[in-house]
Amino acid sequence: MIHTIKAGELQIRLSCGEHGLTVCGVRDGKTGKRMFSGNAELFSLTVRELKNPENKTVFSSSDGWERVYASKCGCVSTFALEKQGVRVILTAEAGENAVLWTVSLASENETFSLYECEYPALPADAKRNVKVFFPYGCGEVYKAEKPFETRQNYPSYGASMEYMAVWNERAGRGIYYGLHDPAPAYKKLRYRSDGKTVSLGATMPLTGIDRAKNGQTLAGSAVWRLYDGDWYDAALLYKEFFETQADWKPVMKDGKRADTPEWLRTNPHWWRKRMTWDTSFAKELTDADRALGLKKPSPVHLYDWFQIPYDTNYPHYFPAKDAFAVGMKRLREYGIRVMPYINGRLWDTHDRGKEDWQFTALAKPWCTKSAGDNLFLESYPTSKIDLAIMCPSSALWQEKMTEIIGTLFRDFGVDGVYIDQIGAAQPYPCEDKRHRHRAGGGSWWVESYRDLLGHARRVMPEESVLTTECTSDPYMKDIQGYLSWIWIKNDQVPAFMAVYNGYVAVFGRSYDYAGDTKAKDMIAAQSLTFGEQMGWIKPEVYRAYRHKNFYGKLVKCREEIGSFLYDGKLLRSPKLIDKTHLRTTKILEEAYGGVLEHTATFSELWERKDGKKLLFLINASSRPTTVTVETGDLPDGVYAPRGELASDVVFAHGKATVTLGALSVSWIITE
Repeated sequence: MIHTIKAGELQIRLSCGEHGLTVCGVRDGKTGKRMFSGNAELFSLTVRELKNPENKTVFSSSDGWERVYASKCGCVSTFALEKQGVRVILTAEAGENAVLWTVSLASENETFSLYECEYPALPADAKRNVKVFFPYGCGEVYKAEKPFETRQNYPSYGASMEYMAVWNERAGRGIYYGLHDPAPAYKKLRYRSDGKTVSLGATMPLTGIDRAKNGQTLAGSAVWRLYDGDWYDAALLYKEFFETQADWKPVMKDGKRADTPEWLRTNPHWWRKRMTWDTSFAKELTDADRALGLKKPSPVHLYDWFQIPYDTNYPHYFPAKDAFAVGMKRLREYGIRVMPYINGRLWDTHDRGKEDWQFTALAKPWCTKSAGDNLFLESYPTSKIDLAIMCPSSALWQEKMTEIIGTLFRDFGVDGVYIDQIGAAQPYPCEDKRHRHRAGGGSWWVESYRDLLGHARRVMPEESVLTTECTSDPYMKDIQGYLSWIWIKNDQVPAFMAVYNGYVAVFGRSYDYAGDTKAKDMIAAQSLTFGEQMGWIKPEVYRAYRHKNFYGKLVKCREEIGSFLYDGKLLRSPKLIDKTHLRTTKILEEAYGGVLEHTATFSELWERKDGKKLLFLINASSRPTTVTVETGDLPDGVYAPRGELASDVVFAHGKATVTLGALSVSWIITE
């Protein structure tokens, strides 16, 4: 039996058979074109044996069910599938060009628990002009016809937001796939293409996974929404959800975030430095800052201020190195604000050298654990030791973090504290029955870290900040700054900035991962146009940077036009036609295959609150390049550029062709 769901121009066909349920068609009623034709699994459910937790079985929606039902009442379609005492109920509510899916689970089976379940997965045909957006970091765009698969934890560095999109670039029509979960539960976002068909999906690790009969409803709803446009328009749909429903929206006042001091909100640039045992770090920073020549000193993200080696003996950061307080005093006299590093997740299992000092006696009961009371452990190349992941719900960990943060603010007068990994690392489905949460996934992980951060905020003085690694959106209400250091991949788009600019400060890229000058040039140019606070560069890396003059021009541009970024919004990206391309294979981490490439020209369009617009025109190549820029958001006319472009820029029919000098930084501001 074919069941058709009509939601305005969006039409979905489902094959409801005797033993399964599949998607057999997705059609755009406006264009009359099929966006998917085939037969695709709608969801999957994984169950886990209670006696042998390692044994898991996957139930596919497509086959093996004992009973399948379908019904329709008004705009709501309901599907029910039953097998082995498990019942899955899906409801699809049709709206204006959108379908909202909810999934409820019930079980009467005594031998296994429901372990994880997929939200309804969206399929699409992988035609030549079809593109896919995935929220890795700032956001990436893939060609659907290229076989590829990624599966990332939300929230983490790999999935900073809980939405995806697929669209036909030629037709300008797409489908938005959003998980509208206002108090978000842990999820795993997945994109897969075999070159013929793509699939967008998300799996939720369930709660109560340590017992039988653990039924529940998946958090939030999965939204399939037909729309005009591309990745940018999908970002605006997610932004609408965020601004109207999400509980992580920061408190705003007079159009600004209420808890963010002006020094952070308007800051153009960051230093990064690892301390040794003497005060030489302070002189290195002040010398580099003078050489850069900004109007105000750049703050520093300071590592290794503690006596313990990096990534060992955590969380025993005190006593600090003797040089820390002395160097801090010199930096403050110069005007450099200091934000030291701590880790927000880890306790070393041998936390005094090779000795188990406090770990077993104090920390171990409050670590995250899998079935059988086994610790979740991580190890990093920096230390190559076992580090236990603390459960953020525990009072012990919340109080320990508050104690460390309070000491840094009170005893050392720091301006901010960087709490590593909160926004970057994955949640864990902890099963320790002594903890203040149900076993498995759910919203408790994010809620617990929000609780932890709330405790920490109580010991913060005025004008101080908390920041974290990467850009996971649900921590935003209690974190004022995100480190965007690994935004160094191909085919990136500034979707995160399109959604969240003005709500949270975003800063820095990893120049350590840029193994040659060309890579540094590309990273710096894109960082400026995307609207991030620039830098996070070590003084020694800056000194050795062969094109430091180009870098300096970019940073000074950010300082001059900053109000368009911290008091503005990102508009649709201009289209660029530039025959000059930059390519490097000297990316040490992150970039796929170690390759980073881009046109020589970097350009984005911003609009300030007063209605004025700014168009970046940056050439990151060592030779001149001629580029055609196309945008529908600037009126035709003659514009007098600023920066290094001497001749007027003429836009006619939404296009302008200009020749940009080598390593040049120019921009246009509308009057």
